[in-house]
Amino acid sequence: MQPRGMLWPTIATISGVALLLALGTWQLQRLQWKQGLMAHIAERVHAAPVAIEAVLDEASHGADAEYTHVQARGRFRHDLERFVYAPGQGDWGWDVITPLELAGGRALLVNRGYVPRQLKAQSDRAAGLLAGEVTVIGLLRQSPASRPWYIPAGNRADHTWSWFEVSEIAESMYGTGGKAIATLYLDADATDNRTPPAGGATRLELPNRHLEYAVTWYGLAAALAGLYGFAWVRHFRPRGG
Repeated sequence: MQPRGMLWPTIATISGVALLLALGTWQLQRLQWKQGLMAHIAERVHAAPVAIEAVLDEASHGADAEYTHVQARGRFRHDLERFVYAPGQGDWGWDVITPLELAGGRALLVNRGYVPRQLKAQSDRAAGLLAGEVTVIGLLRQSPASRPWYIPAGNRADHTWSWFEVSEIAESMYGTGGKAIATLYLDADATDNRTPPAGGATRLELPNRHLEYAVTWYGLAAALAGLYGFAWVRHFRPRGG
């Protein structure tokens, strides 16, 4: 057999193995990044809460403030309450979004947490409508990514959204330019009492299957190399007369 008969299979195999190894290595790099991110989040989440004003000022100059544990003092505007769809255990309900007006004049959107759909009306959860100045402790969050095309737009007339569209919800509360709104929002911590809404809406479990993906890519590279080796042996093995 002439070696040239294996030229293109050799080129294809080398290219394929190189690509699969590169993908596996990239997944290991992503694993290292994800583990660092999770450690960074855990450090911030479990830190003592700090005053929000300084954090917002630093964030306005480009500092990373997401997941910072903060405390904010202000007055809730329950009359401007909005709702974002939230799945529950065996049912569904709403995350209650209420602006907290801070002493400095800014408003901060607060995700106060989950209420079952049966308790959407304020009259059914009057005890949770905190009056006067309150202190809210929670985690600062960045605005979510843009709403995917397949998720319906919010219903302003009903004050409900299927996606947490922060800027649109803020505009529905105060109008365009009607109030200085912080670009970050606050996920309120869970409280000890059982008065809805129940805080603690932040999902801290980040998907992390990068090791699994890396093993898959490396395994495919090994399988491709093995198939090539088998084909090479069969191609050059002497045939009996």
